[in-house]
Amino acid sequence: MRRVRVVTLVSIFVLAILISAPATVFTAVVISAARADTQSQVQKALDYLRSKQQSDGGFAEPGQSSSDQVTTWVIAAIKSAGEDPASWKKAGKSPIDFLQSRVGDWKKLTDVERGCLAVASAGADPRSFGGRNLVADIKARMAPDGHVGDMVNEHCWALIALKAASEPIPDSSRAWLAARQNVDGGFGFSQGVSSDPDDTGATLQALVAAGENQSSSTVDRALKFLKFCQAADGGFCWSSTVSNVASTAWAVQGIAAAGGDPGGDSWKKDGKTPLDYLASMQQADGHIRYMKDSDSQPVWMTAEAIPAFLKQPFPLNANKPAATTQPDKPAAAAPPAAPSASAPTATSPSQSSAAQGQDQAGSAPQAPLATDQTSPSPDSSAPGIANLGDTNNKRQMVKAQSEGHGRAIAVLIIICGTALVLLVAVYFVARRVLE
Repeated sequence: MRRVRVVTLVSIFVLAILISAPATVFTAVVISAARADTQSQVQKALDYLRSKQQSDGGFAEPGQSSSDQVTTWVIAAIKSAGEDPASWKKAGKSPIDFLQSRVGDWKKLTDVERGCLAVASAGADPRSFGGRNLVADIKARMAPDGHVGDMVNEHCWALIALKAASEPIPDSSRAWLAARQNVDGGFGFSQGVSSDPDDTGATLQALVAAGENQSSSTVDRALKFLKFCQAADGGFCWSSTVSNVASTAWAVQGIAAAGGDPGGDSWKKDGKTPLDYLASMQQADGHIRYMKDSDSQPVWMTAEAIPAFLKQPFPLNANKPAATTQPDKPAAAAPPAAPSASAPTATSPSQSSAAQGQDQAGSAPQAPLATDQTSPSPDSSAPGIANLGDTNNKRQMVKAQSEGHGRAIAVLIIICGTALVLLVAVYFVARRVLE
């Protein structure tokens, strides 16, 4: 009886060793495979964006000329992937060069905010860029109570841009934004407007950038609102049952800013996470569709998706020490400029999600391009397959990585089988030795 017990104990010990080793290997393989999938998705998206760079250094949607708006978001995407936007050159010009040639035309507050974020993210100096001090321009719109601009999303992007520029943010600015939370826990693009996932995601990023505690009730309620908005495919939508990439990308970044994992089990809906949804929208040429039945603004959507794939919230330098809060010391500023009735307007996030193509003029003064978090109007021109001739080596590298992970899984299966055989052998050897 004693010998049987000894044999049993030895067998259990060996079994524990043989099982734990493959389990450890399996976990490592799964994590490695997930990372490889993300790297592959991001690389394909970057390749597509590179194919859309114009000779002036800027970026454009298929068939269009370079756009300030698109270029700023592409710069953020490039930086989020760990690359230097200044090194992306076409005909000797980078996207930073393009923005420098355009900065004098930025009139709306959100143009300045978005530009400041891009410039700071790229490592350039937003206080001296093309002859302008973008930080001072933003602070000039800060009211004594800390709020910036005329709308909630203008204020959000001001905080994100100032944080990107390492500018101290008054605590009154954080408090003003937190007080704009709606009863349902979400945030809208303006005061008194219903909540949407786009602006809620952007607000979470702004709040955390301004020093909001990730465990605060404000953050918790905003996350619960996002959970309510999540669709069965894992994505997010506003005022519809169909997810879109824009809403999903902003929600993902908001979740990440709040310390959550948008690719984890807690954000699965019917077995799918927001990142699964984004991956399902990627096309063969690397670009990301706006939604299942719409392929509008592929360059813009692809640029928005990349930081989300990487779970990187804005500002991209948020891992640096938090901005110093100055409770009762708002920036010296001129009174907020009254919005011009003739100023061109842009569709706000929730507006464009709710009613594409409707005239929103007048309902959103100086409507923010910086909150381009939602769908633009559908574009009738479908993008052609990107010319990726100069990126074949990268494609081959990604293919090799995928094949490598397939071999790793095969090796894992062999290891497990071998472990089982060894266990049986150890058992019988131990019995014979102890007899």
